[in-house]
Amino acid sequence: MVAGPEIELKFLFAERDATKVKALVAAAAGDRHASHQRLRTIYFDTPDQDIWNHGFSLRVRASGDNHVQTVKRMASSRIQRDEWEAQTGRSELDLGLIKNTPLARLASKSSIRRAIRPAFEMEIERTSFMLETGAGRIEASLDQGAIEANGEKLGVRELELELKSGDRSALFNLASAFMAQAPLHSSLISKAERGHLLAEGAWGRAAKSSKPRLEENMTCRRAFQEICQTCLHDFHLNLPGLEKSDNVEAIHQGRIAIRRLRAAMALFKPMAFDFAYQRLRDELKWLAGLFGAARDMDVLRANLPPPAPEDQASMRAGELAGNCDAKRLRAHQAVIEALDGERARTLQLDLVVWIEDGRWQRQSSGVADKPIQRYAAARLRKRCRKLVKQGAGLAKLASGARHRIRIEAKKLRYMAEFFGDVPGIAKDHKRLNDLINCCEKLQAALGAIRDEEAMAQFLENEAGVVAANGPARTATLPAGPRLQPKGGIAKQLQKAVRSHAKLAAIEPFQS
Repeated sequence: MVAGPEIELKFLFAERDATKVKALVAAAAGDRHASHQRLRTIYFDTPDQDIWNHGFSLRVRASGDNHVQTVKRMASSRIQRDEWEAQTGRSELDLGLIKNTPLARLASKSSIRRAIRPAFEMEIERTSFMLETGAGRIEASLDQGAIEANGEKLGVRELELELKSGDRSALFNLASAFMAQAPLHSSLISKAERGHLLAEGAWGRAAKSSKPRLEENMTCRRAFQEICQTCLHDFHLNLPGLEKSDNVEAIHQGRIAIRRLRAAMALFKPMAFDFAYQRLRDELKWLAGLFGAARDMDVLRANLPPPAPEDQASMRAGELAGNCDAKRLRAHQAVIEALDGERARTLQLDLVVWIEDGRWQRQSSGVADKPIQRYAAARLRKRCRKLVKQGAGLAKLASGARHRIRIEAKKLRYMAEFFGDVPGIAKDHKRLNDLINCCEKLQAALGAIRDEEAMAQFLENEAGVVAANGPARTATLPAGPRLQPKGGIAKQLQKAVRSHAKLAAIEPFQS
């Protein structure tokens, strides 16, 4: 098998924009003719997706009478993969051709070998152009077709830019130029991953956060890149779910992905701060604000009291629900419109490029190439002590101060979760888990109180009322449960105080 790295960027586009995107690429190619292929690809895996779960893909692709069997493996980057190709005269899998690839070890297990079967197929019409720039040679391929698995079909409209020779800056510069001229959406989700998700019945469903693939001897540079790429990948994975009418969980998980990415950037700020850092942080804050507003309205709507039997109260509850639904719809629409806009699309590409090739990597901070353990332990220890200090006298703090503590607890939790499987950062695994649990409980208790405050504010603004035990009302509150978090504000505050006290006593990180 022929081996070699594959470095490429992927962009999605709407069907209505296909002609515009093709014209843009053709213009960049000048007088060079396009090549056209009809590709039929079969991907192979076990029913438990063992090949994919170990970081590989295995396929046989047919173009006319030509058949190529390919093994791909995730490399040190989400835009780079190791690739091994072999010519074969048939569309069936030939396991003998993978003996000189890293997949051979996994496939040598008899249980795996016997279970490998076709997992899904693709039919793609590909139009390719070879583009020459001053710094590199790039193949631009327009793919349109479908992925099919278990009787389900998923449309494909994708532009791939693959660096064939030259510097990676040529790839990034061309991508930025195309992005400025056409409504392209950068994506870290490959067609192979979409196929595996479709085969699993998970495509378009909200996806929870995934763990970064961190190793014990990884440098700070590689750890930061892997964490950021994982967060951005999780964000992209939740975007298809936003297209569904019931997109509450996709909004929630998309928001978490952005927050985790912002937490990673905060944790590594001493190393990663460069001229682009603050702009990207500000843009992420803007996007997070839109997702946060939509999520807040989802929570508020879910917590509204149900209508009461009395006609007047029932009518009033209906009015409140209608007002809430209208605000919720506007907040969700703001997210969708922003993601379709140039600002959010540019941000996502800029993040991909900055994580891969940002100026921060060439700054002589002396940190980037050192092992991650000491750096992460010191930064996490500092964040933990800051949270403990901020939370002193928690029971007497005002609402705004409590909210800042909640945010800090959430950040520390995300940061600690990144390193759950990396030895040498925490004193032991149990203490790290205890810290994560304390942060989660602290966050949940303060969050419940904040939800109650948001509900009271909504009722005051929309209906001229406040929650139970508030000032005199100018309208009738709908009957039903008292608008307080489970157990009451006082009990939630007690829970928060206990969690904070436990957090202060843990001291989980290495000195």
